[in-house]
Amino acid sequence: MSPTKLYIISAHTWQSSNPSRGVKTADDGFDKLRVFLLGLGHFTVDVYANLLPPLLPIFKEMYGLSYAATAGLTSMFAVTSTLIQPIFGFIADSYGKKWIAAMGVAWISILMCLLGVAPGYAAIVAIVAFAGVGSAMFHPQGAAMVPKVSGDHKGVGVSIFAAGGSIGYSLMPLFAVMIVGWFGLHSLPLLIGPGLIVSYLLYRYAPDMEEDCAKNRVDLGEMLRCMGQVKVPLGILVTVVSLRSWICTGMITFIPLYFALHFKGWTFMGADLTYAAPGITLFIFLIANAIGGIIGGWASDHYGKKEVLVASFFGSIPFFYLAFTSPDLLVWPFMAIAGGFIYAAFPSTVLQAQELLPKTQGMAGGLILGFANGVGGLLVLLTGVISDHFGIFNGVLSLILITVVAAFLSLAVPGDKALKMEQEQSSWN
Repeated sequence: MSPTKLYIISAHTWQSSNPSRGVKTADDGFDKLRVFLLGLGHFTVDVYANLLPPLLPIFKEMYGLSYAATAGLTSMFAVTSTLIQPIFGFIADSYGKKWIAAMGVAWISILMCLLGVAPGYAAIVAIVAFAGVGSAMFHPQGAAMVPKVSGDHKGVGVSIFAAGGSIGYSLMPLFAVMIVGWFGLHSLPLLIGPGLIVSYLLYRYAPDMEEDCAKNRVDLGEMLRCMGQVKVPLGILVTVVSLRSWICTGMITFIPLYFALHFKGWTFMGADLTYAAPGITLFIFLIANAIGGIIGGWASDHYGKKEVLVASFFGSIPFFYLAFTSPDLLVWPFMAIAGGFIYAAFPSTVLQAQELLPKTQGMAGGLILGFANGVGGLLVLLTGVISDHFGIFNGVLSLILITVVAAFLSLAVPGDKALKMEQEQSSWN
């Protein structure tokens, strides 16, 4: 049975082979309960993963950090949370253990909340580094599960999965600002509970993948051979996604730092907005990511994945520039539009990688959700160095310049017809 047919009927097959856990699905195989459960898992992981950025201005002031040292915290998380994801992607393809995804949620929720009681900068670095492993555990397994339960609507399924993460990312800056403002940093461990609950739900109700993995197990040698057959289009795609990750991670890191200066001294009804306003700005950027991802997933099913990818880069460039050069509250609508554009192609790139590597869905997810994002996260260190030497505004401008480069490089990514030909050639070989 081909991988495509397997994924289309997998929800029905899974239901019939697991009657004790059967859930009614649509005739097209779209299992709403499990798609939204996986989206909830992604939401939860990224809620805790994004606890760090809104705290960066506080840590920078508390420990007198440079921009490079502050950005280094983000890069450290990127290394452990993303660069090692292909390892867990291989495990997901080979064994399909859903408990790995469930454990990832519990792991990151516990460790990230310990940031509130960290005794110093070195402890923060260690906590961030170890917490990232939880994110690496969840993402490849979660991404491999989504096509299995999405039936004929894989674009919609992946967009819901992506939106869960984006919404979680967007809400945490607001939560962090309110919680730390009201109760102090030391209160963060009180937030561990929800993560443990979602971890249990995933362990109990997420789709089983072990039987499918046993039937279609790919050894490491065959996996590398499959990757070698599509090395050129896969290399271009991973490069483009790495640049997008540099842009997005850079924005997540520097929006709070830049707008802490922009909004410094602002008050509302006697309340100091120096830290709250940057958190609101980051929330706007990230909630726009979520909306853009949903729209982009729909558009990729109707207009093509490459078309959405190219439009997302070119469309974001002018609005990023306006967001960082406009006065006062005009920042927010421009930031929302830019955030929507830049993330619109997230579902498309995941599906493009999975189409290039149809036999290794977990590895494809690990490359796009993991390795490429890790490379981009590491490059944020360079943005920190530029900001230290030339000013934070020029650091932000360098991110916009990278967006221009990525936009033109995205033109070289194969279109849907070319991807189909690559997939057919790979299956023939």
